[in-house]
Amino acid sequence: MAASGAVPSVCRCFCGNAWQDEEDRGFNTVSVGIGSISSLDVPDEMPEVMGMLSYSTEMDQPLRGKPIREGELWQLSTEEAIQRVRLSLYVNGLFISGDTKQVSVLFSPFTVVRNCKFQANTCDIQEFSLFKIFKVQLYTLSRCYYFGVRGEASIGEEERASWVCDISTTVRLVTQSLFPPFRILCDPLPFREQTHRRLLAGYLLHSDGPYMVSVLYCELQAHQGDQALLVLYENESCEVALNSVVLNVDAIVAEKVGINCSCFTVEKHDFSSRTLSERKLWLRAISNIKVKLANAAPSPSACELRYFREAIKEHLDEIRATLQCKVRTDALLPPSPNNTFQSELTPFAAGLWAQVESDRSKSAALVTVKEPDSHSPDNDANGDVPPEMNEGL
Repeated sequence: MAASGAVPSVCRCFCGNAWQDEEDRGFNTVSVGIGSISSLDVPDEMPEVMGMLSYSTEMDQPLRGKPIREGELWQLSTEEAIQRVRLSLYVNGLFISGDTKQVSVLFSPFTVVRNCKFQANTCDIQEFSLFKIFKVQLYTLSRCYYFGVRGEASIGEEERASWVCDISTTVRLVTQSLFPPFRILCDPLPFREQTHRRLLAGYLLHSDGPYMVSVLYCELQAHQGDQALLVLYENESCEVALNSVVLNVDAIVAEKVGINCSCFTVEKHDFSSRTLSERKLWLRAISNIKVKLANAAPSPSACELRYFREAIKEHLDEIRATLQCKVRTDALLPPSPNNTFQSELTPFAAGLWAQVESDRSKSAALVTVKEPDSHSPDNDANGDVPPEMNEGL
């Protein structure tokens, strides 16, 4: 089995856009237990927060619990090879088991799942046309995995749709699990002068490189002159500004196309929102600002700012029902070494991940003394997971 992460150089992939305009879909066959507080279970009085919330997406993290779905699929490699594999879907990733190799794939919020088609460049690979193909792409890692379902047209389509729905919903669950409880706000903070031009503010996931995700409090400010700002704060207190993205008429803003996908790009920054509706809200607000800049609109007055905020609040009320998380769980990624977040309401059970690190260190020490005789997929996927993590999954 070839489990290469490279994008095919021999085959050309044509990706489908099915379901792109739809909201979060639930699992077809998967159920997940209830964990810690949801990012939408917001108390009336928010506790004080300090520091920055940050997660590790290192691929050597253990897959949690037991598989929530398993099945036989075909994996398509970059060399136009087709290999039968067993695919196991966990609550935080995939395990691919072939005849000669096993690969563990940890989901990050920047994972895209899409239907696609292959066009082979050699005449002897006609069987590509017999497969209903989809891909799982970890685009910040430049890794992509292609899987195919073989069968009659309607049966193959149905099975592919089922796999794509379940995998994309699992990625949604991972994404939503990383947010602290918060509300999207439009009004400036009374004691933070730097927020007086605020139009929209809330937490977004930000890619800090291939193996780290931070949860930044982002504030979209109204334009002033020929530009506007997207300010990235450490947290909702807005005391520490980490960066600012300048938005002008030529700023590149794009959504990532995928099923159940909430990822988007602003200039060279990769973001992921809590829900699909929130992504639409952010992109719509940024688009409105770019339209004003393109038409050389004057900087808004204080009265106009209040009008803009009221319009956004009305839209928030309209989409409130679509902001509900379907499932609750503690964070499905471990905190990174850079994590400094402190609050009474945290999205992760730090004790569990601390136990994972302890168990992993002990396992590493044992490996240096005695190498195992064989490699077991089950041990690779679950060996380091404490019993508490299996409860409710």
